[in-house]
Amino acid sequence: MTTSAFPALLTSLAAGASLEEGLARTLRRLVALTGAAGGALVFNPPHAKPIAATAGPRNLTRDLLAGASTRHVLQIPLGAPARPVGRLVLLGRAGALKRTALPPGFGRELGAAIEQVWGLQRRTLRTTMLTEITRLLGSSDSLDEVLSAFAEGLARLVDFDSVAALLLDAERGEFEVLDVTARTVPGRIARDLRLPLERTLLERVVASGSAVRVDDLAAASVPAASRVTLGARGWRSALLVPLVTQGGVFGAVSLVAARPAAFGAADAESAAELAQPLASAIEQRRLLDESRRRAEELAALYTTSQLITGRLDVASVLDRISGSVTALIGSTGCGIGLLDATRTRLVHAAAHGYKSEEWGALALPMGEGLMGCCAETGQPIRVDDVRRDPRSARRDVDERESIRSMLCVPLRVGGTLLGVISAFSTRQAAFSAHHQRVLEAFAEQAGIAIQNAQLFEESVHRTREMRALLEAGRAVTASLDLERTIHVIMEQARAVLGVSCGIVLKDPVTGILSSVASLDLSEELVAKVRIPEGVGITGRAVAERRPMQSADLWNDPRARFPELPRAQGLRSLLAAPLRVGDGAIGAIIVLRRDVHEFSPAEEELLQALADQAAIAMEHARLYERLEARVADRTRELDQQKRFVEVVLETLPLGVFVLDADLAIVRANRAGAGALGEAPTGKPFPALLPPARAAEVEAFLRAAVASQRVETMEHELAVGGDVRVLRLTVAPLAGAAAHVVLLVADVTRAKQLERQMLLTERLSTAGRLASGVAHELNNPLATIAGCAEALSARLTESGLADRPELADFRGYLTLIEEEAFRCKEITGSLLQFVREPGDRRAPTDLNAVVAKTIELLSHQSRFAGSRFVTEPAPELPPALINEGQFRQVFLGVASNGLEAMDGRGRLTVRTRAIRDEVEVEFEDEGPGVPEEMLGRIFDPFFTTKPPGQGTGLGLAIAQGIVADHGGRIEVQSRPGKGSVFRIVVPAQPQETAYPQGGHE
Repeated sequence: MTTSAFPALLTSLAAGASLEEGLARTLRRLVALTGAAGGALVFNPPHAKPIAATAGPRNLTRDLLAGASTRHVLQIPLGAPARPVGRLVLLGRAGALKRTALPPGFGRELGAAIEQVWGLQRRTLRTTMLTEITRLLGSSDSLDEVLSAFAEGLARLVDFDSVAALLLDAERGEFEVLDVTARTVPGRIARDLRLPLERTLLERVVASGSAVRVDDLAAASVPAASRVTLGARGWRSALLVPLVTQGGVFGAVSLVAARPAAFGAADAESAAELAQPLASAIEQRRLLDESRRRAEELAALYTTSQLITGRLDVASVLDRISGSVTALIGSTGCGIGLLDATRTRLVHAAAHGYKSEEWGALALPMGEGLMGCCAETGQPIRVDDVRRDPRSARRDVDERESIRSMLCVPLRVGGTLLGVISAFSTRQAAFSAHHQRVLEAFAEQAGIAIQNAQLFEESVHRTREMRALLEAGRAVTASLDLERTIHVIMEQARAVLGVSCGIVLKDPVTGILSSVASLDLSEELVAKVRIPEGVGITGRAVAERRPMQSADLWNDPRARFPELPRAQGLRSLLAAPLRVGDGAIGAIIVLRRDVHEFSPAEEELLQALADQAAIAMEHARLYERLEARVADRTRELDQQKRFVEVVLETLPLGVFVLDADLAIVRANRAGAGALGEAPTGKPFPALLPPARAAEVEAFLRAAVASQRVETMEHELAVGGDVRVLRLTVAPLAGAAAHVVLLVADVTRAKQLERQMLLTERLSTAGRLASGVAHELNNPLATIAGCAEALSARLTESGLADRPELADFRGYLTLIEEEAFRCKEITGSLLQFVREPGDRRAPTDLNAVVAKTIELLSHQSRFAGSRFVTEPAPELPPALINEGQFRQVFLGVASNGLEAMDGRGRLTVRTRAIRDEVEVEFEDEGPGVPEEMLGRIFDPFFTTKPPGQGTGLGLAIAQGIVADHGGRIEVQSRPGKGSVFRIVVPAQPQETAYPQGGHE
């Protein structure tokens, strides 16, 4: 190869897009110029992997690169002999390849040319990378994207195994390690961490402001912390170039490799050159983030102030505050602990972003834990790693929440501590001094908002308490319904003090307290609650007559039934006694679902409600007693009223109560029956016939005016009947213008009175007739005797044959017969008027009928009547009182004869049917109207004109026949006459009495 061919080789070397391509072109030209069979061209850049190009058969070139020996190989070092930068290896054919094939100094010149091309390409690449990274300054790419682009560009200039960005936290004396290598690998998790700055390579970079290169990390000159940290990961060399802004060094780019002395000055220069725009990009994004964060903080502060001041209920305000802290400073979560009533404990009143209920319901004493220490000292506390802080309490809760850093600031208003705001993060050192200042500023507004809400809630609570007391008092005074009153009181107690409410009452005999009412618990659970007085919280409240409470029933040894509240999720209890006089009759109980210590004001309120409940129960007890007495008295009055009403309704006397206008106010059944009707409100005189109405009205008004009892009698036609009514009017004492009118139907009494007079007259007439008959019997006996004696003389003296005395004997016989007939008539009359007695004997009814007809036939008023008898032969006797049945037959026959006005035919028949004997009287009178058939046997009922009948004949006859076990049957056809049939039992043959009868 001639010297003139060398410029062409340099052209091939510089024309490649990369050094690898330029080496390959140059090698191919050399193989062609030298006639070699193949070859290899290797360049060893400083602190970088060798760059090799091959030509010819693959197996041969692979052996050449591996250093395998062969007899036809030409090796020429590249560059200065003292510092070779590579080698050229050519493989010739047998005897054809010699060192003279290349001009002298070819290796040195080719090496210099390769170094020059390599340096030029590196400068070009570095310029390209600088341009790319600088372009990112004005882009919207994230920091992770910038770091990825930086790592990819740096990898093209520097050979390293891992790269990281170290960001200084001068405030804490730490730095954050950003794993840039992980950010360039899709799916790989960046293992960022924070390390102390002391005794590290970064500390040297910060101190010197220049790059630090370490060829052996195991050397004693390497700071201990870096030697341990990097050596533990297997790194042998490192290069740190500073990230510098106008404020000084704020971090470094750290390159590490697993081989010693992996980085040279050129690497440091390249890394430092690229680190400058990276530092600007990081600072720019930090400033942008800071500006954006400050703007967001200001907006969040404003929005939060609007939100927390826009509501006045404490729960909403606390919830909004806890939620706003997370957005304000980027925390994972937040809790707000407020001092309890005793100001000795911090209790979480609101929380946000937590995972476990334990953290949400955390409560710590003053001075315990980070929150307790913040409250006790009144100073902010910022902890980068709670695991390393000895003040941290409840580490188990912190671990469940993965809490690593925490920022606590006190809540104050006017120098008064209200509580603590605690922000936490799952990242270490998540909060800076800036975050602390922001949270402190926020806490000032939050404290004012919380206090305003507490004051408003307290005023609302007081209003509710007053309303509860008012409603309870109103329920007590407005209603005697104990159940409703107690329900209202329990509702008010629950609304103000808790989530559940109930009442227990004490048995006055056993002293056992048992639940009688509950708003939420089931009847099954309520039935289980039985507590002796003085036992448990409620029992002691009753025994000591003062409120008792338990802030945590689940862990209170005084609780009698801890499983019941635990099953219902009820945690705290307050019991107030129901005081009556010097004792207590029970207690009212309120329960809450949280651990809560009731304040004295709450105890006072519940006791006031309990007093109202006790008053209601006492009122109910008195009312029940009074109600029982009233009920008893009412029952007595009702009984008396019903008795009086029954008496009035059953009285056979009409009773009317009339008002001042004589209108009917009340009338009993007898009164309505007496007048046919008695509608309320109708004037009493209107019930009477017009002819009598004026007279009766005048009588009533006169009695009302005189205020005296007056009586009068009147005959009135009522319902077609003429009745005699006795009216007695009496003004009511104490009842203005009201009178009582008694209406008595004295028709029967008047009829009885007339009948008694008639009976007396008949009795007198009977006695007179008896006397007359007795007196007539003597003259009749004399006349009969004289006639008999004269007749005997005529016969004895023979005068009877004389013609002049021929009629004389017939006359004497007639005189004798007529005298005896008169005697029989007087005998019958005496027998009729004689008291029949109650003697009953077998009697021939045909004979009784004959005697009856004989007696009636001699009465002049029946002289125009015809008597027809149809006696039945062999009529069986009947066991009767003959005198009573003679009276019955006379009465029935007389009625028939009178119905025919003494004319017409009266037929009397007798017959035997089975075991009965019938006597039938049939007349030819007008008959009985059908509507009157049902009344003819009623006492005093008669169809005869007044003064001609008493209406007792048939009634007495029916009574006599019925007394003998018989009956009277009636058949009547208007205009055709009537048939009265008297039926009596026939005497059985086996009980026939001997002759002479039987009494």
